[in-house]
Amino acid sequence: MLKATTSSKKVRFKSTPQKEEFIKTFRKRVNDYFKDNGVSPYANREMKIKTVVAFLAWIAVYAVLVSDVFVASYPWSMILMYTALGFVNIFIAFNVVHDSCHNAYSSSRKTNKILGLSSNFIGGNAYLFTMMHNAHHAFVNIHGIDVTLESHGLFRFTPHEPYKKYHRFQHLYTPIIYALASVHWAIIKDWKWFYQEKHIGNQKNIKHPASEFWTLLIGKVVYFSLTLFIPIAVLSAPWYWVALAWLNIHILPGLTFAVMFQATHVYDGTTYPLPDEEGNIENNYALHVLATTADFSRGKRIATWLMGGINLHVVHHIFPTICHVHYPLITGILKETCDEFGLTYQENPNLWVAFAKHMQMLDILSHPDAHVPEYRVNAFKLGV
Repeated sequence: MLKATTSSKKVRFKSTPQKEEFIKTFRKRVNDYFKDNGVSPYANREMKIKTVVAFLAWIAVYAVLVSDVFVASYPWSMILMYTALGFVNIFIAFNVVHDSCHNAYSSSRKTNKILGLSSNFIGGNAYLFTMMHNAHHAFVNIHGIDVTLESHGLFRFTPHEPYKKYHRFQHLYTPIIYALASVHWAIIKDWKWFYQEKHIGNQKNIKHPASEFWTLLIGKVVYFSLTLFIPIAVLSAPWYWVALAWLNIHILPGLTFAVMFQATHVYDGTTYPLPDEEGNIENNYALHVLATTADFSRGKRIATWLMGGINLHVVHHIFPTICHVHYPLITGILKETCDEFGLTYQENPNLWVAFAKHMQMLDILSHPDAHVPEYRVNAFKLGV
């Protein structure tokens, strides 16, 4: 079958009544849980406390850094404090920004927007993140339209990506590039997406509002002022040592951030469907997610709390507007429903196994003749 060029066709999921039974049953069970127990699908007390903890942690780490109490006596302590600040940043990103940009934190869109703006003072941009992330959500692992697979040839994340000779070593250089990805995002990526990328997902010929330019500019000025320029001005260490220490906001935290996201979709066991010549994906969205997404560390409460439910990624994709504090229970409902329908729910016991499978897939794709089935799991269960 000829495949459509995803840049020229609107991509959509094509389903059948038989395929819809699973998601209808799963959705009803989730809705019944919230209704029968009088529980809101948005942030609860735990989530609100976590939000306060996140912002207080940022303030505390930053205050210690710029106080110069430790830096004056132990200049190397800047590395530890900047690294800690970086991990607090990704804690905010996972636990506050992510939910807010999906309108999952609150039923109030204004509240979600305000909280989402916290992305702007930790180096990102809420407007662009929401646009790019929603494009990823809509078309998981579909080459040419899932923006998280796009690396301008640096990586080969899918078997449909044109092969380059240096891809032979991608499983070796990937961790190094991941560690630098956050620096690139803070300095270059947002500007690039704002000015150069006019097509994101199914959105064509995008024209960004002028107000978003000023929000982006002000956000970057605030971020670099808080984390770099003010420390250079107030700390007793030479400016170049401060600048080098500043990189540690991004190195280990950035590597952690990238691995957590990528290991849920690019792993040995995933699939990479393509639309037909009409732009149709021959599956419904829920089954597509089951075939392209894997959880990890299910049942590990502390890990889930720290990662903002990113590790319970299947239910996040199926119900992105539900706050992540509800994911553990909903994932239990998901697994029971999958077992009942004879469907495969993919999971790994922890992040290390998930990362190993991610690297295995990069190794597989490092060969020009790499082949990955379009639908490896669930394809035969419901007549897909």
